Amino acid sequence: MRLRNHDVVLENPSPPESSAGVGSGGDEGVRATAFGRRLRDLRLRTGLSQKQLATSSTLSVRAIRDLENGRVRQPRMDTLRLLSAALGLGVPEMDRLANDHLPGALTREAEPAVGGPFLGREQEVAALTAMLGPKRHRLVTITGIEGVGKTRLALEVASGLETSEGLTVVWLPLDDDRFRGGNTPVGAPDRPAWLREVVRSGLDGRRRLVETSAEVDGILVLDGARPEDELEALTTNILAACPLLRILVTTRDPVGMPLDTLFPLAPLPLPSADTPTADLDQVPSVALLLARMKRIQPAFRPDPRTLADVADICRALDGIPAALEVAAHWSLIYSPRQLAHQLDTEPLSVVRRPHGDHRRPEAFASVHRTIAALSRRQRDLLTTMSSETDDYWSVPEAANRMGMTAAECADDVYHLLILGVLRRVDHHDVATFRMLNIVGIAWLTAAA
Repeated sequence: MRLRNHDVVLENPSPPESSAGVGSGGDEGVRATAFGRRLRDLRLRTGLSQKQLATSSTLSVRAIRDLENGRVRQPRMDTLRLLSAALGLGVPEMDRLANDHLPGALTREAEPAVGGPFLGREQEVAALTAMLGPKRHRLVTITGIEGVGKTRLALEVASGLETSEGLTVVWLPLDDDRFRGGNTPVGAPDRPAWLREVVRSGLDGRRRLVETSAEVDGILVLDGARPEDELEALTTNILAACPLLRILVTTRDPVGMPLDTLFPLAPLPLPSADTPTADLDQVPSVALLLARMKRIQPAFRPDPRTLADVADICRALDGIPAALEVAAHWSLIYSPRQLAHQLDTEPLSVVRRPHGDHRRPEAFASVHRTIAALSRRQRDLLTTMSSETDDYWSVPEAANRMGMTAAECADDVYHLLILGVLRRVDHHDVATFRMLNIVGIAWLTAAA
């Protein structure tokens, strides 16, 4: 049976409230949500019965009952306003009530837990903050290879805008395979079923997400989106229905997203061969690896020879923050000289995560998928250019070597750069490129 009330659509309305309290009686399998419990407490505090609250709010008794016992988990914003007026709530209480009705995955607790220094991204933070500032872009898509720091950058930018502009940050994590499969990780916030519908681009899930965010003046972060999430359709719907909302997407593959929204994130800057030893610890990639190693080994104090080894590690791992994190953990049992040597001889032994890390035991697994999704011509370009030269190459050089037109080669290089597979360095006013070492290591892993 489907019953439409003043503000809320209820599916299979619940039985009458029993004398035992909310969620008891014949309402088997339904438990009160945090919002339902708060609503019941507020109603009882004001001395209202469910019928009296229904009358004063113009909602039905059944609507009040289903909100309190958890059968309806996400009330619409209009419903919240009617309830707040009926209960005589002030603005702060209204805010708390509105936040309580948001599911766990749309609150601040869903933001990723991060620690350690955030180095070498000052320019990126400034650029993204300006792009998402008032009267600028309402949609920005951070792209890049796994581990380059897309989520951490989004977190820094969103937190900064929350502080400077008072914006609400709505965080929707999409990059958890267990979440996509319907299994919530141990210790994770409770994520209701409709959020899984959003991840699978269900129409009902999109509708509820839009209703939840319709009047939010803030930033919706879609973290770790994939092509199957149908990003273009999802973001278009949300932007049209939520005029106050801005969207920040992080993804490894921005297929279908408008070009003017793309923000490719490169790895951290690397030390050059002629960087003075005394200046190495000022290079962001070296500074990050040193900080991670000191966190694991507080007594670690690098000498000039050790700094040179650390610089070699950073170059071998492309300055990718996640790869540097793994190397720092291996420094518990290997010296920097040993790690640098292993990256030359057995790179897989350094980039794999220790077996004690159960969160993501396979190192850079998504890089395999990125490579597999490339066109045959793009894979041939990578293979040819990486095997024939260890140095950087330009688009004209690659086009000549591959027997391609300059336009064809430019299209492929652009796509590879957006995916984060290439690093760009300008030499004498010429843009040059090189495949990341981590991509070559991933190729080795796939072949093993």
